[in-house]
Amino acid sequence: MTAQLVQGMPKVELHRHLEGSMRPATILDMFRNNLGMYRDTPLEAILPKVQVTGDERSLPDFLAKFEFFMGCIKSAGDITRITTEVIADCSAEGIIHSELRFSPAFIRQLTGLGLIGAVEAVLEGAREVPSGMSVSFILGSPQPQGPRVAWDTVRIARDYMTAGVRGVDISDDTRIVGLGEYQAPIEWAKSEGLGVTIHAGEAEGPESVRTAIERLGATRIGHGIRAIEDSKVVRLAVERDVTLEVCPTSNIHTAAARSYETHPLPRLLDCGVKVTLNTDDPGISGITLGHEYGVATEKWGMGREDLLQMNLTAAAAAFVDDGRRRDIVAALEAWGRCPR
Repeated sequence: MTAQLVQGMPKVELHRHLEGSMRPATILDMFRNNLGMYRDTPLEAILPKVQVTGDERSLPDFLAKFEFFMGCIKSAGDITRITTEVIADCSAEGIIHSELRFSPAFIRQLTGLGLIGAVEAVLEGAREVPSGMSVSFILGSPQPQGPRVAWDTVRIARDYMTAGVRGVDISDDTRIVGLGEYQAPIEWAKSEGLGVTIHAGEAEGPESVRTAIERLGATRIGHGIRAIEDSKVVRLAVERDVTLEVCPTSNIHTAAARSYETHPLPRLLDCGVKVTLNTDDPGISGITLGHEYGVATEKWGMGREDLLQMNLTAAAAAFVDDGRRRDIVAALEAWGRCPR
Protein backbone atom coordinates (compact mmCIF):
# COMPACT_ATOMS: atom_id res chain seq x y z
CA MET A 1 0.00 0.00 0.00
CA THR A 2 2.80 2.42 0.90
CA ALA A 3 4.60 1.83 -2.40
CA GLN A 4 1.45 2.53 -4.42
CA LEU A 5 0.70 5.65 -2.41
CA VAL A 6 4.19 7.08 -2.77
CA GLN A 7 4.59 6.22 -6.44
CA GLY A 8 1.62 8.25 -7.60
CA MET A 9 1.95 11.15 -5.19
CA PRO A 10 3.32 14.50 -6.40
CA LYS A 11 6.06 15.60 -4.01
CA VAL A 12 7.85 18.76 -2.97
CA GLU A 13 11.35 18.51 -1.54
CA LEU A 14 13.10 21.45 0.10
CA HIS A 15 16.35 19.93 1.38
CA ARG A 16 18.54 17.95 -1.00
CA HIS A 17 22.27 18.59 -1.48
CA LEU A 18 23.35 18.41 -5.10
CA GLU A 19 26.80 17.07 -4.24
CA GLY A 20 25.33 14.41 -1.94
CA SER A 21 22.91 13.22 -4.63
CA MET A 22 25.49 11.99 -7.13
CA ARG A 23 24.84 8.55 -8.55
CA PRO A 24 27.53 6.11 -7.33
CA ALA A 25 27.95 4.90 -10.92
CA THR A 26 28.71 8.48 -11.98
CA ILE A 27 31.29 8.82 -9.23
CA LEU A 28 33.05 5.68 -10.42
CA ASP A 29 32.87 6.85 -14.03
CA MET A 30 34.46 10.19 -13.14
CA PHE A 31 37.21 8.52 -11.12
CA ARG A 32 38.02 6.42 -14.16
CA ASN A 33 37.78 9.16 -16.79
CA ASN A 34 39.25 12.07 -14.84
CA LEU A 35 41.84 10.40 -12.62
CA GLY A 36 42.50 7.03 -14.23
CA MET A 37 41.55 5.34 -10.96
CA TYR A 38 39.44 2.24 -10.18
CA ARG A 39 39.45 1.13 -13.82
CA ASP A 40 39.10 -2.54 -12.88
CA THR A 41 37.13 -1.96 -9.67
CA PRO A 42 33.46 -2.97 -9.60
CA LEU A 43 30.95 -0.45 -8.32
CA GLU A 44 30.18 -2.58 -5.27
CA ALA A 45 33.79 -2.23 -4.09
CA ILE A 46 33.66 1.56 -3.78
CA LEU A 47 30.15 1.82 -2.33
CA PRO A 48 31.40 1.67 1.30
CA LYS A 49 33.51 4.76 0.55
CA VAL A 50 30.63 6.78 -0.87
CA GLN A 51 27.62 5.48 1.04
CA VAL A 52 26.76 4.94 4.68
CA THR A 53 27.72 1.49 5.94
CA GLY A 54 26.40 1.66 9.49
CA ASP A 55 29.81 2.20 11.06
CA GLU A 56 29.47 5.98 10.99
CA ARG A 57 28.98 7.55 14.40
CA SER A 58 28.78 11.30 13.77
CA LEU A 59 28.25 14.13 11.31
CA PRO A 60 32.02 14.30 10.59
CA ASP A 61 31.95 10.60 9.67
CA PHE A 62 29.09 11.32 7.29
CA LEU A 63 30.82 14.35 5.76
CA ALA A 64 33.98 12.29 5.18
CA LYS A 65 32.15 10.59 2.30
CA PHE A 66 32.21 13.89 0.43
CA GLU A 67 35.95 14.25 0.96
CA PHE A 68 36.49 10.89 -0.69
CA PHE A 69 34.54 11.42 -3.89
CA MET A 70 34.43 15.17 -4.56
CA GLY A 71 37.94 15.09 -5.99
CA CYS A 72 36.72 13.03 -8.93
CA ILE A 73 34.96 16.16 -10.26
CA LYS A 74 37.34 18.04 -12.52
CA SER A 75 35.39 20.21 -14.92
CA ALA A 76 32.36 22.39 -15.40
CA GLY A 77 31.03 19.65 -17.66
CA ASP A 78 31.15 17.24 -14.74
CA ILE A 79 29.07 19.61 -12.62
CA THR A 80 26.58 20.06 -15.44
CA ARG A 81 26.25 16.30 -15.86
CA ILE A 82 25.69 15.79 -12.13
CA THR A 83 22.99 18.45 -12.07
CA THR A 84 21.16 16.99 -15.07
CA GLU A 85 21.22 13.51 -13.52
CA VAL A 86 20.02 14.69 -10.11
CA ILE A 87 17.10 16.57 -11.65
CA ALA A 88 16.20 13.50 -13.71
CA ASP A 89 16.31 11.37 -10.56
CA CYS A 90 14.03 13.82 -8.74
CA SER A 91 11.58 13.79 -11.63
CA ALA A 92 11.56 9.98 -11.65
CA GLU A 93 10.58 10.06 -7.95
CA GLY A 94 7.53 12.20 -8.73
CA ILE A 95 9.00 15.41 -7.31
CA ILE A 96 7.21 18.34 -8.94
CA HIS A 97 9.32 20.97 -7.17
CA SER A 98 12.87 20.39 -6.01
CA GLU A 99 15.10 22.78 -4.09
CA LEU A 100 18.69 21.74 -4.72
CA ARG A 101 21.39 23.29 -2.59
CA PHE A 102 25.07 23.29 -3.27
CA SER A 103 28.15 25.10 -2.04
CA PRO A 104 30.29 26.83 -4.67
CA ALA A 105 33.05 27.25 -2.06
CA PHE A 106 32.98 23.56 -1.17
CA ILE A 107 33.18 22.65 -4.84
CA ARG A 108 36.11 25.04 -5.25
CA GLN A 109 37.91 23.58 -2.24
CA LEU A 110 37.71 19.98 -3.41
CA THR A 111 37.78 20.38 -7.20
CA GLY A 112 39.54 23.67 -7.95
CA LEU A 113 36.61 25.11 -9.94
CA GLY A 114 35.85 28.79 -9.35
CA LEU A 115 32.77 29.98 -7.46
CA ILE A 116 31.06 31.56 -10.46
CA GLY A 117 32.09 28.73 -12.75
CA ALA A 118 30.49 26.22 -10.39
CA VAL A 119 27.21 28.16 -10.28
CA GLU A 120 27.04 28.57 -14.05
CA ALA A 121 27.81 24.88 -14.58
CA VAL A 122 24.91 23.92 -12.29
CA LEU A 123 22.53 26.29 -14.04
CA GLU A 124 23.58 24.85 -17.39
CA GLY A 125 22.58 21.42 -16.12
CA ALA A 126 19.13 22.77 -15.27
CA ARG A 127 18.53 24.30 -18.67
CA GLU A 128 15.97 21.63 -19.59
CA VAL A 129 13.83 20.67 -16.60
CA PRO A 130 11.21 17.93 -17.21
CA SER A 131 7.72 19.15 -18.00
CA GLY A 132 5.59 19.83 -14.94
CA MET A 133 8.62 20.14 -12.65
CA SER A 134 10.39 23.22 -11.26
CA VAL A 135 13.77 23.59 -9.58
CA SER A 136 15.10 26.30 -7.28
CA PHE A 137 18.73 26.50 -6.23
CA ILE A 138 20.08 27.43 -2.81
CA LEU A 139 23.72 28.47 -2.42
CA GLY A 140 25.31 27.24 0.79
CA SER A 141 28.34 28.58 2.59
CA PRO A 142 30.29 25.86 4.45
CA GLN A 143 30.87 26.64 8.12
CA PRO A 144 34.61 25.94 8.25
CA GLN A 145 35.32 28.68 5.68
CA GLY A 146 33.84 31.50 7.75
CA PRO A 147 31.96 34.77 7.13
CA ARG A 148 34.24 36.06 4.35
CA VAL A 149 33.27 33.13 2.11
CA ALA A 150 29.65 33.60 3.20
CA TRP A 151 29.79 37.16 1.83
CA ASP A 152 31.17 35.84 -1.47
CA THR A 153 28.39 33.26 -1.59
CA VAL A 154 25.46 35.56 -0.86
CA ARG A 155 26.66 38.15 -3.38
CA ILE A 156 26.84 35.52 -6.09
CA ALA A 157 23.40 34.25 -5.07
CA ARG A 158 21.99 37.77 -5.48
CA ASP A 159 23.59 38.10 -8.91
CA TYR A 160 21.98 34.86 -10.13
CA MET A 161 18.50 35.31 -8.67
CA THR A 162 16.90 35.74 -12.09
CA ALA A 163 18.61 32.55 -13.30
CA GLY A 164 17.11 30.24 -10.68
CA VAL A 165 19.07 30.84 -7.46
CA ARG A 166 16.41 31.60 -4.88
CA GLY A 167 17.99 31.18 -1.45
CA VAL A 168 21.07 30.92 0.76
CA ASP A 169 22.17 28.57 3.51
CA ILE A 170 24.88 28.08 6.11
CA SER A 171 25.78 24.40 6.06
CA ASP A 172 28.31 21.79 7.18
CA ASP A 173 29.21 21.27 10.85
CA THR A 174 27.74 24.33 12.57
CA ARG A 175 29.94 23.84 15.65
CA ILE A 176 33.07 25.04 13.85
CA VAL A 177 32.13 28.72 13.50
CA GLY A 178 29.27 30.11 15.57
CA LEU A 179 26.12 30.78 13.54
CA GLY A 180 25.96 34.28 14.96
CA GLU A 181 29.12 35.16 13.03
CA TYR A 182 27.07 34.95 9.82
CA GLN A 183 24.43 37.47 10.81
CA ALA A 184 25.62 40.33 8.58
CA PRO A 185 25.86 38.46 5.25
CA ILE A 186 22.63 36.57 5.85
CA GLU A 187 20.73 39.72 6.81
CA TRP A 188 22.01 41.36 3.61
CA ALA A 189 20.93 38.36 1.53
CA LYS A 190 17.45 38.52 3.02
CA SER A 191 17.23 42.26 2.34
CA GLU A 192 18.03 41.52 -1.30
CA GLY A 193 15.06 39.16 -1.58
CA LEU A 194 16.78 35.81 -1.15
CA GLY A 195 15.19 33.09 0.94
CA VAL A 196 17.07 32.05 4.07
CA THR A 197 17.37 28.50 5.34
CA ILE A 198 20.00 27.61 7.93
CA HIS A 199 21.40 24.26 9.08
CA ALA A 200 20.72 24.10 12.81
CA GLY A 201 19.50 21.66 15.44
CA GLU A 202 21.51 18.80 13.93
CA ALA A 203 25.09 18.71 15.23
CA GLU A 204 24.20 21.40 17.77
CA GLY A 205 21.31 21.65 20.19
CA PRO A 206 18.24 23.89 20.33
CA GLU A 207 20.19 27.12 20.90
CA SER A 208 21.47 26.87 17.32
CA VAL A 209 17.85 26.85 16.14
CA ARG A 210 17.15 29.92 18.25
CA THR A 211 20.16 31.71 16.77
CA ALA A 212 19.13 30.82 13.23
CA ILE A 213 15.63 32.20 13.80
CA GLU A 214 16.30 35.25 15.98
CA ARG A 215 19.65 36.49 14.68
CA LEU A 216 19.76 35.21 11.10
CA GLY A 217 16.06 35.57 10.32
CA ALA A 218 15.68 32.07 8.90
CA THR A 219 12.19 31.15 7.72
CA ARG A 220 13.31 27.56 7.26
CA ILE A 221 15.68 25.38 9.26
CA GLY A 222 17.70 22.57 7.75
CA HIS A 223 16.99 19.61 10.06
CA GLY A 224 16.14 21.49 13.28
CA ILE A 225 15.05 18.34 15.09
CA ARG A 226 16.95 19.10 18.29
CA ALA A 227 14.60 22.01 18.91
CA ILE A 228 12.51 19.37 20.68
CA GLU A 229 15.02 19.51 23.55
CA ASP A 230 13.80 22.98 24.57
CA SER A 231 10.08 23.78 24.73
CA LYS A 232 10.82 27.51 24.44
CA VAL A 233 12.61 26.97 21.12
CA VAL A 234 9.76 24.80 19.88
CA ARG A 235 7.34 27.59 20.81
CA LEU A 236 9.57 30.13 19.04
CA ALA A 237 9.49 28.05 15.84
CA VAL A 238 5.70 27.88 16.01
CA GLU A 239 5.27 31.59 16.77
CA ARG A 240 7.63 32.65 13.96
CA ASP A 241 5.98 30.27 11.47
CA VAL A 242 9.30 28.54 10.74
CA THR A 243 9.38 25.39 8.64
CA LEU A 244 11.72 22.51 9.48
CA GLU A 245 13.31 20.57 6.63
CA VAL A 246 13.54 17.18 8.32
CA CYS A 247 15.60 14.33 6.85
CA PRO A 248 14.90 11.26 9.03
CA THR A 249 17.38 8.73 7.65
CA SER A 250 20.17 11.28 7.41
CA ASN A 251 19.48 12.30 11.01
CA ILE A 252 20.15 8.72 12.09
CA HIS A 253 23.25 8.44 9.90
CA THR A 254 24.71 11.59 11.48
CA ALA A 255 23.64 10.56 15.01
CA ALA A 256 21.34 13.57 15.39
CA ALA A 257 18.65 10.96 16.17
CA ARG A 258 19.14 7.47 17.58
CA SER A 259 16.48 5.61 15.62
CA TYR A 260 13.29 5.99 13.61
CA GLU A 261 11.29 4.94 16.66
CA THR A 262 12.73 7.77 18.80
CA HIS A 263 12.97 10.37 16.04
CA PRO A 264 11.29 13.60 17.19
CA LEU A 265 9.42 14.39 13.95
CA PRO A 266 6.04 13.13 15.23
CA ARG A 267 6.43 15.06 18.48
CA LEU A 268 7.36 18.24 16.62
CA LEU A 269 4.19 17.92 14.56
CA ASP A 270 2.16 17.36 17.71
CA CYS A 271 3.60 20.62 19.08
CA GLY A 272 2.37 22.50 16.02
CA VAL A 273 5.73 22.90 14.28
CA LYS A 274 5.66 22.98 10.49
CA VAL A 275 7.57 19.95 9.22
CA THR A 276 8.52 18.67 5.77
CA LEU A 277 10.11 15.40 4.61
CA ASN A 278 13.42 15.44 2.73
CA THR A 279 16.39 13.22 1.84
CA ASP A 280 19.40 15.50 2.53
CA ASP A 281 22.08 13.43 0.71
CA PRO A 282 20.30 10.48 -0.91
CA GLY A 283 23.39 9.31 -2.78
CA ILE A 284 25.30 8.95 0.47
CA SER A 285 22.41 7.54 2.49
CA GLY A 286 21.40 5.20 -0.35
CA ILE A 287 17.74 6.24 -0.21
CA THR A 288 14.99 8.02 -2.13
CA LEU A 289 12.34 10.46 -0.98
CA GLY A 290 9.89 7.58 -1.31
CA HIS A 291 11.92 5.73 1.31
CA GLU A 292 11.38 8.59 3.75
CA TYR A 293 7.65 8.50 3.05
CA GLY A 294 7.78 4.80 3.83
CA VAL A 295 9.41 5.60 7.16
CA ALA A 296 6.61 8.08 7.91
CA THR A 297 3.88 5.56 7.15
CA GLU A 298 5.45 2.42 8.58
CA LYS A 299 7.24 3.80 11.63
CA TRP A 300 4.96 6.69 12.60
CA GLY A 301 1.59 5.54 11.26
CA MET A 302 1.10 8.50 8.94
CA GLY A 303 -1.48 8.27 6.19
CA ARG A 304 -2.38 9.93 2.94
CA GLU A 305 -3.65 13.16 4.52
CA ASP A 306 -0.54 13.52 6.68
CA LEU A 307 1.78 13.21 3.68
CA LEU A 308 -0.35 15.59 1.65
CA GLN A 309 -0.24 18.17 4.43
CA MET A 310 3.56 17.99 4.69
CA ASN A 311 3.77 18.58 0.94
CA LEU A 312 1.42 21.55 1.20
CA THR A 313 3.61 22.86 4.02
CA ALA A 314 6.64 22.48 1.76
CA ALA A 315 4.87 24.27 -1.08
CA ALA A 316 4.01 27.18 1.21
CA ALA A 317 7.64 27.47 2.36
CA ALA A 318 9.26 26.94 -1.05
CA PHE A 319 11.49 29.63 -2.52
CA VAL A 320 9.37 30.21 -5.62
CA ASP A 321 7.26 33.01 -7.05
CA ASP A 322 3.57 33.09 -6.20
CA GLY A 323 2.48 31.85 -9.62
CA ARG A 324 4.55 28.71 -9.43
CA ARG A 325 3.44 28.17 -5.82
CA ARG A 326 -0.18 28.22 -6.91
CA ASP A 327 0.56 25.65 -9.61
CA ILE A 328 2.30 23.35 -7.12
CA VAL A 329 -0.54 23.63 -4.62
CA ALA A 330 -3.10 22.96 -7.36
CA ALA A 331 -1.27 19.77 -8.38
CA LEU A 332 -1.13 18.59 -4.77
CA GLU A 333 -4.78 19.37 -4.10
CA ALA A 334 -5.81 17.61 -7.31
CA TRP A 335 -4.02 14.48 -6.11
CA GLY A 336 -5.71 14.86 -2.73
CA ARG A 337 -9.12 14.80 -4.40
CA CYS A 338 -8.39 11.60 -6.32
CA PRO A 339 -10.39 8.56 -5.20
CA ARG A 340 -8.65 6.49 -2.54
